[in-house]
Amino acid sequence: MAQKRKRRKKQPNRALAIWITVLAAVAFTAALGLILYSCVAEPAPEPEPVPETTAATAPWNERDPADFHFEDGFLRYPGAQTGIDVSVHQGLIDWEQVRDAGVTFAIIRAGLRGSTEGGLYEDETFRANLNGAKEAGLKVGVYFFSQALTVGEAAEEAEFVLELLDGEPLDLPVYYDWEERGDDSRTADPGAVPLTDCSVAFCETVRKGGYTPGVYFNREYGYAYLDFVRLQNYELWLAEYGDNPTFDYHFDCLQYTSEGSIPGIETSVDMDLIFN
Repeated sequence: MAQKRKRRKKQPNRALAIWITVLAAVAFTAALGLILYSCVAEPAPEPEPVPETTAATAPWNERDPADFHFEDGFLRYPGAQTGIDVSVHQGLIDWEQVRDAGVTFAIIRAGLRGSTEGGLYEDETFRANLNGAKEAGLKVGVYFFSQALTVGEAAEEAEFVLELLDGEPLDLPVYYDWEERGDDSRTADPGAVPLTDCSVAFCETVRKGGYTPGVYFNREYGYAYLDFVRLQNYELWLAEYGDNPTFDYHFDCLQYTSEGSIPGIETSVDMDLIFN
């Protein structure tokens, strides 16, 4: 008579059980790490509030192009002041000759952020230009060449300028000058940078430091990247080269050439008008 074979009980898959145990341990460790990190990590700082503006739309440029004309090598406009903006690129400046040539104000570069590594630097001629222009009786403002990628970096740049000024009185604004550089720079793509937010952050930090803030821009940036409704709280400095500006929106200062020639400066220099 054939004997019945005993049916063996199925044994659990040991390999599967081991993997389940390992995965459970990893998940537990990760969860515990997140809990501990949340207890000790500092919370991210809240962004600075954006100031409101009373403007519903950006005001239009109401200056008549026919009122601009060249006289004695300078672009003139009724009631406007004639000035220059300078940096280390202009070298040593004889400010008395500049004044005697008919220049009444100067906007001086205080510093810059590096376009590759992003460090902050004082312009090598900032102190000499600031003191020389003041001693010659010119009205003086300053600008910072920005390469900020974030609101935090823009505010950092403003704090850097405030440290350089250390309470030095100015007649004109502290301007925020953001410009893209070459393809190998950190600012090759202005469309990837929140330029209006950065401008506001810089300007509000400057205002809190006791100075009048301003924003420098050209036509391309003005039309493509900046929200002029949000910038109406600040002085606006337009770069548009030619016989007369055709930019649509209001501005307070005009840079009309980078090829100016002034006694006392051996290189070409940017020329400007400030409208009263």
